[in-house]
Amino acid sequence: MMKIFNTLLFNILLLAVSCTSKNIKEANQIIHKVEEYRKLENRLPDNLNAIGIKETEEGPVFYKKIDSLNYIVWIQANSSVGDSKIYYSDSKKWEEGYRKIKTSH
Repeated sequence: MMKIFNTLLFNILLLAVSCTSKNIKEANQIIHKVEEYRKLENRLPDNLNAIGIKETEEGPVFYKKIDSLNYIVWIQANSSVGDSKIYYSDSKKWEEGYRKIKTSH
């Protein structure tokens, strides 16, 4: 019985990592498109639709323009237990969970 439980747990974890990896890849493509848009238009897009990506409430990847220079892209956690992974354009890094966002004025 324990072997079945361990195998099931392993498969669930493998699926979660696989989904996260796929979502990170998709998010990185969105970040690339946002940066290309910024170069061409000299401003950030207001939403994903502006860069040709259909925006949905279900995600799995989300974008938010913070101000004229900064934005975040985030991936919802695969379970209610985990934190979201968030890309902050001000640091150009992925971080675990939310932090106070620096805005420029």
